[in-house]
Amino acid sequence: MRNITLRNGLCCLAILAAAGCNDNVLKTGHFEMFETQPLAEGRTDSVTVSATIEFPESGLCGDACGRITEGIVRMSFGVAGNNVGDAARHWADSCVAEYRESGNDLLRYLEGNDDGEPCSALSWENSVNGYIAGVHGDIISYIVSRYDYAGGAHGSTSETGINFDRNTGEVIGEDDVFTEGSGEELRKLLSAHLQESLPDNDAYDALFIKDIEPNGNFIVTPAGVTYIYGQYEIGPYYLGIIKVTLPWEELEGLLK
Repeated sequence: MRNITLRNGLCCLAILAAAGCNDNVLKTGHFEMFETQPLAEGRTDSVTVSATIEFPESGLCGDACGRITEGIVRMSFGVAGNNVGDAARHWADSCVAEYRESGNDLLRYLEGNDDGEPCSALSWENSVNGYIAGVHGDIISYIVSRYDYAGGAHGSTSETGINFDRNTGEVIGEDDVFTEGSGEELRKLLSAHLQESLPDNDAYDALFIKDIEPNGNFIVTPAGVTYIYGQYEIGPYYLGIIKVTLPWEELEGLLK
């Protein structure tokens, strides 16, 4: 079990230990990519691929920066390593290849009925946005947000939270944050705070599920632990992504 500090007011020994291996100021870098690739020569149909990724550069112990960046790369682009640019290039090339394969299949299907004009089913978009969402105690929380559109009525948006131990760079899960057997109490708290997380009563009434459970998709901030529920996970598409925050003061006795 990792020793992770979540509460404010670190002891003096912990502060001195942290000061001995970093300047306690997290500094980050940013990578950006934006490009549009046509389906085929002579056509105006295209796919837009974009990525904006924040990653730690300094201010952490040892090789924690590198380990955290590896986790960010894996979550954002699905490949190993800590070179954001190379991983983004591999991901973008894969998106373009998939687009052209699917798009050309559709063109062959439409052969004889295609006038060469842009087709909504052939205008795709893939984007990834990764950023640090919160720092609290020994935990750095990160969100990877995706948008994918491959024709149809609308695209799909998702947000995934990933948490890192700032001292080691290791990924932190629910079992590292909450005490064993705390699931039922977390369920009660999440359900109690759900309605206030929505814009109005109509939105609450539209939910598929009102008795919600911890789903492993969370971040930590100075305000508390925020759980993230995706499109269609507990409600209809138009409600989008739903975030429910549990204040720290209500989590007493549930934290390790």
